[in-house]
Amino acid sequence: MDFGLFTLEVPYKWQQVKQNGIDSYVGAISVDKIDTLYFDLGMYSNSLTEHNIEVITRQMMEESATDSSDYITVKDMPILDFDLDADLYRKQNVSWDTIDNRRAKIVFPRISGKGTTGIYIGSLWGDSSKVRFNLYGANLKAQTEEDLLKAIKTLRFYKRNIDNEEN
Repeated sequence: MDFGLFTLEVPYKWQQVKQNGIDSYVGAISVDKIDTLYFDLGMYSNSLTEHNIEVITRQMMEESATDSSDYITVKDMPILDFDLDADLYRKQNVSWDTIDNRRAKIVFPRISGKGTTGIYIGSLWGDSSKVRFNLYGANLKAQTEEDLLKAIKTLRFYKRNIDNEEN
């Protein structure tokens, strides 16, 4: 697929979906009726960093009538060393690689189908403009996760004036 500012080798059934961005070049890739991937190339692209994990006990939840969807709920509060043990509750793994001569953060779920799979590059052109890039999908089927991780390795970027690109 050729997106003008970058290319990507993907399975032949994947289809480009144009989207309109306000302050960046955005788009999507339709994989099938269930899975869709999104990209954002601009100054404010999401770094795909998983939010801090908050752990509470059932008793704490009941006493404060807290919405449990925002927390990991445990029977008894373990004594946690948050630098080590809180990692047990994360949904995604993070690895670092070099893609098209750029330092790239790769994220993928610890449990297939539950979490984000994608790539983030914090400085695409290596200059002070801080143009960033991400390409990701959430809660993807196992085959889509595998295909996306392969496709990420084929990314190639082409520096052009973003303002002159069709979005």
